[in-house]
Amino acid sequence: MLAQQNQGPSLSIIAHGASNLKDVETFGKQDPYFRFTLDLENPKSFQKTFVHKNAGKNAVWNQSFNVPLNGEPDLFIEIMDEETTTDAIIAFAAIPLNQVVHAPGGNLNAIFSVYTPDGKQNGEVTLTLTVHNVPGQNSDYLAAGGQEDIRFGVSRIVDVHLKRAKSLKNKEMATDAGLAVAGGLFAIGAGLLANKLNNDHNQEEQDRKNADLEEQQEHERFEDEKRRLEAEQAKFQADQEAFRRQQEENQQNQYESHHEHHRREEHGGCEWDPVGTYSAGDKVEYHGRDYICLQGHTSNPTWEPTVANSIWRRD
Repeated sequence: MLAQQNQGPSLSIIAHGASNLKDVETFGKQDPYFRFTLDLENPKSFQKTFVHKNAGKNAVWNQSFNVPLNGEPDLFIEIMDEETTTDAIIAFAAIPLNQVVHAPGGNLNAIFSVYTPDGKQNGEVTLTLTVHNVPGQNSDYLAAGGQEDIRFGVSRIVDVHLKRAKSLKNKEMATDAGLAVAGGLFAIGAGLLANKLNNDHNQEEQDRKNADLEEQQEHERFEDEKRRLEAEQAKFQADQEAFRRQQEENQQNQYESHHEHHRREEHGGCEWDPVGTYSAGDKVEYHGRDYICLQGHTSNPTWEPTVANSIWRRD
């Protein structure tokens, strides 16, 4: 007792057992275990007893724990059924610790009611709770033997704990429903799986064909665009070449015209006129050749410079 007084506040818990629990097991007997925490917001703070296999509605643990106290008002307890998948909640409760602090010697050996997730009282749990080094605790010594008779303690439902219990229940039900569906539809599921695999294979094959077709179409579009661009480029080059040749031809024609004009100005020649009047020494052009008049005359259409040699001579 002196050693405990030199230590900080703590709580000793002996989980003796539970009785008259609701049976949450569909087949066979349930496997209950007891767990508790002072900090409901920290799931990792829970400590638990061993699992009493096949205990059914009445379980015995007689397992002890000791935890530090930091002014927490309640001890949160839960009784669970161990499952191969998700453990099922059987019952829960919050135990106010002020009744332990004010019990003789800070010790309370009591039976506490526990509640189902739907908020109904169902079953009891027997606990021995003892506080150590807690300010304001009842330090009166117990009767001889240091143990009081078992009596009924106070337990209650705290909203946040009820919400947690319902969540655990829903999670367990969802798991059971999933297993039931998986088990009940196993054969169908196998067929569906086979069909799905086959459909997936067919879909993959179709997707591959679609991808190949799309790739082919894309390649054809690319080739068509390439040919179109090449045709446009060839046409552009041809137009450029034609324009260049036309420019050269125009330049050549301009040069020749200018040269002919210069030559005519230089030699005084003009186009032969079939009815013109000419004097000796006049120069004309006929069929691209230059001729000089030998004697004056008035031209006649039959006196072409190429045949009237008496009046015209090639220059």
